[in-house]
Amino acid sequence: MIKLLGILLMALLVMAGTFVHTDAAPAPYEKQADSKYVKEKIVKPYPGKSGWWIYILKVCADTHNIGITEVILSSDVETMYLGVNKSIPKNDCSTYGAVMKAKNGNTLGYKITTSSEAVEKIVASKQGKRDSINWPEVNRYKFILGYY
Repeated sequence: MIKLLGILLMALLVMAGTFVHTDAAPAPYEKQADSKYVKEKIVKPYPGKSGWWIYILKVCADTHNIGITEVILSSDVETMYLGVNKSIPKNDCSTYGAVMKAKNGNTLGYKITTSSEAVEKIVASKQGKRDSINWPEVNRYKFILGYY
């Protein structure tokens, strides 16, 4: 019974942790230049709500399969972390997006982390390369990918 309760609690934590929304000041990160995987970016005002924007990214795997660990959507007001952990097969696409607060639609940006990039950072953290490690980022990747 206790084992079952523990498993259910763990599953609930995993589901709750895959989508984190913060209204606080956005975490500083460099906005990624247009990724070769992003084929379409839609930014339009949310109807009837001033200061709210619909932000959608269409991510495609044209030449090979890609694994997406995390998509970070940001604006000048907020940052949203989408823990994805999804594989996109070659010649297929996946869509990620949100309705976000922003003073201006031009401030909306994204950062896509592939599975290989996330694993490289996790391995570097385990090899003792502690000088340039962003521990909150590495811990997010470990949680999303299921490394314990």
